[in-house]
Amino acid sequence: MASFTHYLQGATPTEISATDKLWLAGGAFATKITVDDYNTSTHVKTDADADKSSANTPRNNMFVAAGTVSVDGNTAINVADATTANCTLKITFDGDAGDVETENGKFYAYDGTTPATAPTGMTVQAAEPGNAEWKAVGGSAAALDLGDNSSAAATHDFYLLVSAKPTAVGEKSGKYWIELDYF
Repeated sequence: MASFTHYLQGATPTEISATDKLWLAGGAFATKITVDDYNTSTHVKTDADADKSSANTPRNNMFVAAGTVSVDGNTAINVADATTANCTLKITFDGDAGDVETENGKFYAYDGTTPATAPTGMTVQAAEPGNAEWKAVGGSAAALDLGDNSSAAATHDFYLLVSAKPTAVGEKSGKYWIELDYF
């Protein structure tokens, strides 16, 4: 059966399992992000509220402007110059049918219930390395189109810059979605 495996990149990758959360924070683990500021750290939070990625030195991407990203709090670089190693997320697709190609991939954030509905009270930005700019990915109609993998392989990796900011006071949550066709 085809599957996705999700990783928070860092010194070593931290696998994000089904009960874990990708946790965007305002500094150290569990630090709140100020309204209208973007995350300054990224972690994997377990269902027991522990920082699963604490030994990983997790990779953080922070939206600076439409075409720039700060990686791990360093000076901003062009999104187009970001490498796969700069990305917060690595998502591996295993077609489980030998070598496959992928196309029509999409990535977006949603409210956790209805894919068409953006997360409430926050803006989520995403980009792939080589994209000219970030894209606000709130709901399925605003999905980031992922690059096609036209070379047949057993697995395909998707690397994503991801950043979010609250636009109102209060706890925020949502989920992200990835989909694609394979053959």
